[in-house]
Amino acid sequence: MTDSTNVDFADDLLDWSPGEDDFSGYPEGLAANDTSDAIASLEGSRDFPNHLWIDPRDWKEIARQNDKYETWPDDYRNRWTNQTPTHECTCHALVQNCEIATNRQREGAGLAVYLSPLSVYAEANPRRWGGSYMQKTLGIAINRGILPEHNGPSGVGEQKGMFSHTLNCSSGSKSPWGGPWVSLRNFPTGWRETAKHYRPLEVCNPRTWEQIVCLLLNGYAVSVGRSGHAIPYTGVVWRGNNLYAKYADSYEVHRYDSMRMIKSAVGGAYSIMTMAAPDDWSLPGGMK
Repeated sequence: MTDSTNVDFADDLLDWSPGEDDFSGYPEGLAANDTSDAIASLEGSRDFPNHLWIDPRDWKEIARQNDKYETWPDDYRNRWTNQTPTHECTCHALVQNCEIATNRQREGAGLAVYLSPLSVYAEANPRRWGGSYMQKTLGIAINRGILPEHNGPSGVGEQKGMFSHTLNCSSGSKSPWGGPWVSLRNFPTGWRETAKHYRPLEVCNPRTWEQIVCLLLNGYAVSVGRSGHAIPYTGVVWRGNNLYAKYADSYEVHRYDSMRMIKSAVGGAYSIMTMAAPDDWSLPGGMK
């Protein structure tokens, strides 16, 4: 069993940011729009719940319990996504948070529905290139929902045959989930009737790095934007005496953020507490 309080990882996985040859989707000019107050203005947003506070003296003990019972946000995560070579990172971070929240809500990772980052990004940045920011992408998802993607847990095209409206996961991706760029006006006719079933309903906006850690320890993913890149934090680990946030990067790899990076990410951070839920999990909304 993994011991999150005593891990080792390569230094090149620490505090990763896009370089000149990478694809930044969270540029400084857009990131300036993300503040705690901006997130708090969204429908369904709430302050950090006091009952989720964990005294820092107890963090390692709670981490060990999450290891034992597999209750980290990462344990509720179904899959990797790959944004290469797009600027869609804010929407990949959003979708991972939504999928984790859904699985946590129903207490399991089975009967998964894979959601399409492109279905939000196409509205967040119709020009395709240049990225977006956290408050904008989250607001779009809250207001009108997210489309399922074509592929699903069982493989290529699975969900295309299940749902009335689907879209590819990402545009131009080298992964199996890639596909063409699709502008909003070319979405499948009637798409909103399916997307409305996949909306974040309750969103928490942590205002301190300690609140981010507490959310992770309680099993809630936290999406953040920092240093040119947006990512979903999915756990907490210790290497030596230092605490790090673990995240599932949209390049199909786990990486880690130092305390310095976690603190820089507070402004646009959010955690999806609840998603719209079907009456029957085996019959999700928007099915044919």
